[in-house]
Amino acid sequence: MRIWIVAAMIGLSCMGSASAQTRPSLEPAFEDAQLASAPGAGAALADGAARIAADDPALKTVFEAHREAEARRRALETVLASLRAQGAPAAERARGVAADLEQATQAAANLRQRLDETFPAFAELTDPAPLTVAQVQALLTPEEALVLILPTDRGAYVWAVTHETAVWRRSDLTAGEIEAAASRLQSGLRPEGGRGAVDAARPGRSTGGFDRASAYALYRALWQPLEATLADRRLVYVVADGPLRSVPPGVLVTAAPLGDDRDPAALRATAWLERRHAFALLPAVVSLKATRRATRKAGRGFAGFGDVDTQAYPEGAEPKALAPLPAARRELAGLARALGSPRRAVRLGDDATEAAVRRTDFSDAAVIAFATHALSGREARSGMGQEPALVLTPPPQSEQDDDGLLTASEAARLRLNADLIILSACDTGRDDPQALGLNSLSRAFFYAGARALMVSNWRIRDDVAERLSVRAVTLARRNREGVAYALHRAALEMMQDRSDPSFAHPSQWSSFSVVGDGAVRITAD
Repeated sequence: MRIWIVAAMIGLSCMGSASAQTRPSLEPAFEDAQLASAPGAGAALADGAARIAADDPALKTVFEAHREAEARRRALETVLASLRAQGAPAAERARGVAADLEQATQAAANLRQRLDETFPAFAELTDPAPLTVAQVQALLTPEEALVLILPTDRGAYVWAVTHETAVWRRSDLTAGEIEAAASRLQSGLRPEGGRGAVDAARPGRSTGGFDRASAYALYRALWQPLEATLADRRLVYVVADGPLRSVPPGVLVTAAPLGDDRDPAALRATAWLERRHAFALLPAVVSLKATRRATRKAGRGFAGFGDVDTQAYPEGAEPKALAPLPAARRELAGLARALGSPRRAVRLGDDATEAAVRRTDFSDAAVIAFATHALSGREARSGMGQEPALVLTPPPQSEQDDDGLLTASEAARLRLNADLIILSACDTGRDDPQALGLNSLSRAFFYAGARALMVSNWRIRDDVAERLSVRAVTLARRNREGVAYALHRAALEMMQDRSDPSFAHPSQWSSFSVVGDGAVRITAD
C-alpha cells in the first residue's frame, strides 16, 4: 500500500509556500497518507468508542455477539493462512477451515447488518474512512492543531492542520535517515533499569548525554517548515509513522544547542519543542474523531492498583526478579488526594490482584491508575503469557483465570467509563503499529473504553513516575484543563528543578506521553 501512495505523491511539489498548496492537491495526499498507516491501535480506539456509544441494553446483546463473531472470523483467517502456507500436507484441513471461515464470515455479516440497522453510527465508528481536511478542522478548537508525519524511502511528508488552515511539506529526509536519527535519540532516552531501579540503588542517578544535534536536525527537517502554521497552538496532536512513534516530539530541539550534552545547565537552557506546545499522540488521524464522538455519563470516581508483591510469584517466574516499587504506594496515595478520593479507592499489596481488578465496578471511575511493573510480550517467556501485561499480586495458588498478570487481552474485556487511564509502569506506550490484534496495553485500554491514556515511553524511574503522574493530575484538577496541558506543565517544572540534576534530562521529564484526547478534562470528585 505504501508504494502506490508514495508514487501518487512523487509528482506533487509540497516545498513551496502554503498559498501554493491548493486544497485539490492537499486533500487526496492527506487522505492517502492516513491509509498508509496501519490501523491497529486506531481501530481499537474507534471500536472502544463504538462500544461506549452502543451502551444501551437494547443493543448490548447484538453488539457483543458481533464482536465475538468477528473474533472467530479473524482467528479462522489466521489458521487458514497458516495451513495454506504448509501446502499439500495440510490441504484437507485447509478445505475444512475454509468452509468454517465462510460460515463465520456470513454469521458476522448478518450480525453486522442487524447492528447497522439498530445503530447506524456503528459503521462510521468501527470501519472509518480517512478524514478529510475539513473534517479534521471541524474537530479542532482554535488552540489546537494536528500534525501527520509519513516517512517514505523517497522523502518524508508532513501535514499540519489547524481550525483555520492546512499545509503540507516534503522533506528530503528518507525513512532510513529518520530511523537512524530516531535510533540515536532513543539511545539517549532509554535509561538502564526501570521502575524501582533508582530506589533500590539510589547512587545510580547519573544520566548519559542526549544527542541534541540530531534532535535539532530532525526538527529542522520535519517541524520547522510548519512553524508559522503552528504558532500559538497550545495543543498539537501528532500522528507519526514508523520509528518516530518512539520519540516524543517534545524532545526535539528548535535552536542550535549550546554546551555539553551531559551538562544539566546546558540541558535546562535548551530550546526544547516541549516549551512551545503540549502534545497528545494519536494512533491514527481518525482517532481524534473516535475519542470526541464517544458520549457517556460522566464518571467522577478513582480506582488505583499497585505496590504489588512480586515475591509471591513462584521461582523462575519473570515477575519474581522485579524490584520493589517504594514510590508506587506514595504515587497512588497522591493521586487519590489530588482527586479527593477515599483510601478505599486504592488497592495495594495483597489487595492489588487480578481478581480485584475484575471485581471492581469501573462505571463511575473517571481516573484509573496502575502503579506497578509491566511485561512486554517479548519478556513474558516464562509460560505465563506471550502478550504485554501489568504485574499484579498473584493468588496463593495460580488459577486459570488469575495468574497475577493482567494481559492486554484481559484488559480489553474490562468495561470502563474513564476520562484518563494512567499506566505508570515501564514501556506501557510500546505498540507494534503493523499488528492488528490487541498486542499493546494502550490499545487494549482504548478498546475497553478509555478516552485518554498516560503511558510511559520507556523504562521509567520510580520516583519520576510518582512525581509526573501526581503533579499532572493535580494541575489538571486545579486549572480545570486538559490532561495533555497538565502533563506539559509538569514536564516543564521538572526540567527546571535543580534539586536533582538528572531532572534536566529529557529521559526524565518526557517519560510520560498522553495518547488519545489530550483535551479531556478530569471530572473526578
